[in-house]
Amino acid sequence: MDARSPAQVRAMAAESAVVRRYVHRFGPVAWGHAATPGVDGARTWHYWWHAHLLHVLRDAQEHRPDPRRARLLRAIHRGIAVRTLGRWTTPFYDDVAWMTLALQRYDLHDRRIDRLTRRLGDARDPEVGALPWAVGSVLYNAPANGPAAIALAWSARRGIAVDLDAWVATTLDDPATGLVRDGIEHGVVRPEVWTYNQGVAIGSALALAEGAPDADAREAHEARAMALVHAVERWCEPDGGLFPAAGGGDGGLFAGILARYLAEAAVWFARDVSNDEHRQASRVASELVHRNAHALWLGRREGFFAADPRRPARAEDADLDLSVQLGAWITLEADVEVARLVTS
Repeated sequence: MDARSPAQVRAMAAESAVVRRYVHRFGPVAWGHAATPGVDGARTWHYWWHAHLLHVLRDAQEHRPDPRRARLLRAIHRGIAVRTLGRWTTPFYDDVAWMTLALQRYDLHDRRIDRLTRRLGDARDPEVGALPWAVGSVLYNAPANGPAAIALAWSARRGIAVDLDAWVATTLDDPATGLVRDGIEHGVVRPEVWTYNQGVAIGSALALAEGAPDADAREAHEARAMALVHAVERWCEPDGGLFPAAGGGDGGLFAGILARYLAEAAVWFARDVSNDEHRQASRVASELVHRNAHALWLGRREGFFAADPRRPARAEDADLDLSVQLGAWITLEADVEVARLVTS
């Protein structure tokens, strides 16, 4: 795709603003601050936000190759190593899963990936059939098991990924809406519905479809992904297709994660032009991504994006969080992916 296309220009603007405002270089290493100067906790370092920073920088490098960004990617990678004292891990399995996905996106040959996938696979509780949210936790949730299933699907532990994906579908899918609920704790399902949980469920279904052992398994995973795409469409329909907002902090990333995996679904289902159901799922996923990217762009003010695409950005409160700006940037890079379907 032409780097001057509207989708590319918007993504470049989001990238430039994040790098300029939040990313700080210290010799050969770099990392991001949590918010702009003057905000309480602005210099805080967030592990899982950096997983998404690494991931979206790699997306941008694929869309708009640039040697300067390649150098920044290496500096961010080294910065994560420094900040984690070379361990690349935390007690929170959802965060470990996100970092594994970022490293798989950055370089499939990164020697740390096997250590992290082994940690995720070993964390599964055999009595439950799923990963806990964190070491010692009794919460088993979609934010840990969804990204872990995606990461493990690309590893030698693919069988565990199949089990985790099935556990989410059986335990957390809401039969009334088709959406994925948050988790289960002490045998009670937590009913909250978040955008990123829908995204990772779509992502895990597609990751498993990619290497399915036979046509029946592939079609079953594709059917789940399509059902989730349409469930998200119904969920967002009252708001014109806009994703529910989740504020700042960690919530600032949620909608961007959904956009990333909807874009994957749009690309996946566009492959089979003879399949009407696939073409419809691709169209729906593409439209959801584009509507949210367009709304974020229209609400942009002074280089900031809003935590909620229904309003203009404000240079205050949640809109100053790195997570919010990263989430918008992820959405705009996802829009580059779906725009490719129109121009290819």
